[in-house]
Amino acid sequence: MNTSRFDSLWLRAGGTSDGAMVIINILADHYNESHRSYHTAEHIEHCLRTYDQAALELGANDAVEMALWFHDLVHMPGRADNEARSAEQFRSLSNGQLTTHFMEAVERLIRSTQHLTLSDNLDEQFVCDVDLSGLAKPWDTFIADTHLLRQENEASDNATFQAGLRHFFNHLLDRPHIYGASWFRARGETTARKNIKRLLTDMEFLWAHK
Repeated sequence: MNTSRFDSLWLRAGGTSDGAMVIINILADHYNESHRSYHTAEHIEHCLRTYDQAALELGANDAVEMALWFHDLVHMPGRADNEARSAEQFRSLSNGQLTTHFMEAVERLIRSTQHLTLSDNLDEQFVCDVDLSGLAKPWDTFIADTHLLRQENEASDNATFQAGLRHFFNHLLDRPHIYGASWFRARGETTARKNIKRLLTDMEFLWAHK
């Protein structure tokens, strides 16, 4: 993980370099947990690269960037409260170091990555769109990511895993847009929808022997 980048962000948010060093080590430990296959440091790095591209038009936003670093800090397959627990962990780690206003904004953004609704809030759109940007990768990369998700959820049987995936993806397809910001819609909406529909059609054959 990019230590110098995180240090700069933490300092801009009002923290100290000593604090940043402690936090980045905690982040690295979490994202390197042995049970993770998709929600790893690589996913965070992808999110930050996408954020950098989008920020050229949407504008840099330290709260959005901070939320991206922390949004998958806690990840236990099968649990519905990972985002809430990640937000709580961010609050615990940053309390006394960052301003209350900034912490509250980041907590809200982390919680929004549960993707329950298509938010009207521009900051929430930004962080959620970045998190979902992988849905618009080329098919081979998209399906490779899906296999990583299956590996991460190896404790679930096929029926349970596929039901969860179908529920989430159909929820996204039922929305007027997958992506909230026009920048992301222009670049990814069509491909993301094609990928999801193809996956839903082919899903029963993908893990036939697991």
